[in-house]
Amino acid sequence: MRPVAITEALGLPDPVGDLEPLTYSSSQTWTLDTTDGRVLPKHLPLAQPATMIFERKARAAAIDMPTPVGRPAHVDGIGLTRAYAWIDGRPVGESDDIAAWLGETLARLHAIEPAAPAGPDWYHLHDERWHGWLHAGRRAWTPALREHLPDILAATAWVARAFGDTTDHVTTHRDIEIHNIMVTASGPVLIDWDSAGPDSAGLETAHAAYSLATHRRTGPDRATIRRTLDAYAANGGTRPTGTDVLARRAGIRLGRLAERLRMSLGEEPSGPRDLTEIEARAEAQIRSIPAFTEDLIRHADLFG
Repeated sequence: MRPVAITEALGLPDPVGDLEPLTYSSSQTWTLDTTDGRVLPKHLPLAQPATMIFERKARAAAIDMPTPVGRPAHVDGIGLTRAYAWIDGRPVGESDDIAAWLGETLARLHAIEPAAPAGPDWYHLHDERWHGWLHAGRRAWTPALREHLPDILAATAWVARAFGDTTDHVTTHRDIEIHNIMVTASGPVLIDWDSAGPDSAGLETAHAAYSLATHRRTGPDRATIRRTLDAYAANGGTRPTGTDVLARRAGIRLGRLAERLRMSLGEEPSGPRDLTEIEARAEAQIRSIPAFTEDLIRHADLFG
């Protein structure tokens, strides 16, 4: 890909040097130096117009987030692409206490825009999908799926029930994980907004607090959860509680597992990732579902 194809399509300054691949998770990103500084072009396979509209609202609400440059546009050979100013930051480390920032950010984010009373589509994985993948052809993970299909179906029912019981639906980021937070000289920044959409404010808050509380730890830290929820409540949020408070985390795990199964079966592109590794990871996740959900149910008391 010629760098000028991206700069011209996105209305960026002239390129200086080559387009360098950065990461490929759910989408491809690159780094590109221009005459006006470094930018991060990103393929947006999931983004919809409503997603980018909400991103603008979040920026107007002074959420700490990347700054877009140029304009989103279709780039031949890539698809819908957007560029952001380069963030000079690092991943969250063990010594970074960002609990108060996380709680405040979640509260401000959830105050921006209410949403229709529905959970995210990719958590509602119906029974027939799992049965279909089981019978789609033998893969390395097929025996594990056959063995643990009842556990997976029970987990999907739990997630659907938890979302069905919520009423605090908002438009939000929907992927607030520690790997989507960068620490800069001026503070944390929440990145990767292309999954933004409707979700439960309480379930997302519990998920994010638990994600921070387990970051680089063998188990969740109650004090981190408390500090996150204290900041959330102090900024207008309602504390999430109840036995289903961590069901969203199970939904995320199921969604990522489903993504790997689709890649394995050729239903979804896997990019440069090794298919053997994808299938091995899928098998491990399938076998972990019973213990994973049991831990989430047991750890709900951390939010009491």
